[in-house]
Amino acid sequence: MHAVLERVVDQISREVRHLDADATQLHPKGLVYKWNAQQVVEHLVMGYRMTTEALETRLNKGRLSRKHSRTYLQWTLQMMILSFGAMPHGVPALEETMPKPGGFSAMSGRELTDLLRREIEAMDAMLDACRRRFGIERVGIHPFLGPLRVDQWRRFHAVHGHHHLTQLRSVLAQVAPDPVPLKLTRENLVEKLHIPAQRPLA
Repeated sequence: MHAVLERVVDQISREVRHLDADATQLHPKGLVYKWNAQQVVEHLVMGYRMTTEALETRLNKGRLSRKHSRTYLQWTLQMMILSFGAMPHGVPALEETMPKPGGFSAMSGRELTDLLRREIEAMDAMLDACRRRFGIERVGIHPFLGPLRVDQWRRFHAVHGHHHLTQLRSVLAQVAPDPVPLKLTRENLVEKLHIPAQRPLA
């Protein structure tokens, strides 16, 4: 897998891999319209699948789309996201990438990490195939950003992944906060550190 995508997978994995299947289903403040940890990962997975399918279609046709021109809005979004690494806030996700109830079975953090890795590896392999076939030409059309080269697709998914990594951390901070550090006192030192009782000296 390309290093730029590997970093995203590793960072997301560190956040979720310790969670059980119950923890991944918890919504911030119990509000079901706010995504839980699994839904954040599902959204990313569906985005990878959507890209993979679009690239596979392009490879099967054996030619590039005739629609290569970018609109001014697409050019602006490409500059914002691909050049400056900033995802616009408040933009709704594509319907095809919206998590839906029952779309995936409940999974633990480790299972979510495995799923994420499988899908991003499949997408990355398709990007490699497109690079070999089409070189540095634009290989697919993003619904918002317009036509993108292979390197731009990877850059988009890296920025998009980091954007949702921030969201994921916010979710976990609300539903699975870190335990309060143990405060050792003279009274609980022996008990907490499991130090055997000392025999009195003869």
